[in-house]
Amino acid sequence: MVGVPWHPQIVHLPLALALLLPLVALIVMVCIRKQKFSTHVWILVAGLQVLTTASGYLAMETGEDDERAVAKLVGKAPVHEHEERAEMFVAFSVAASVLAIATIIVKPSVQLYLMLTAFVLMLGQMGLAWRTGASGGELIYVHKAANAHAGKVEEPITDEAVPVDTSEEHDYAADEVNEEDEDRENDDEKDE
Repeated sequence: MVGVPWHPQIVHLPLALALLLPLVALIVMVCIRKQKFSTHVWILVAGLQVLTTASGYLAMETGEDDERAVAKLVGKAPVHEHEERAEMFVAFSVAASVLAIATIIVKPSVQLYLMLTAFVLMLGQMGLAWRTGASGGELIYVHKAANAHAGKVEEPITDEAVPVDTSEEHDYAADEVNEEDEDRENDDEKDE
């Protein structure tokens, strides 16, 4: 069984949050403005924003673990581009988190302005998440970066150890051709 690196397992959380968070923030702002919600509901938005930042940073750090192996396979330029986009995403995310938290602790007369500013940063964060995800997808699907981990095999999860052949993929088509050749030889021997 091939081991899956941490980066692709973690990266989907910050991307999904970054895409959904502006919508959540907008709904909360409209409801606060129409006085259907208290300004304390903004804590939900701030919490989701902090989660976006934390998971984005974690995804970036786990990507660092895979950088060398992937760069050997696809080259440094596409990996560096993806890394730069991720760093910009996390920087915007940190700024949006600071503003979202600040909105909770400032006086009510300033809260709406900070909410709007945080919302604009969340929109920028969403665009950067989209670009980062697109460059990551390009690494995987165009440059075949997942193949950098194809040779790494974990121990099988069984009661007894089973040897795993990781040298090359098996050519089943060649086996079929060899079997057909043997069948023809056997038929020829029977005819004689």
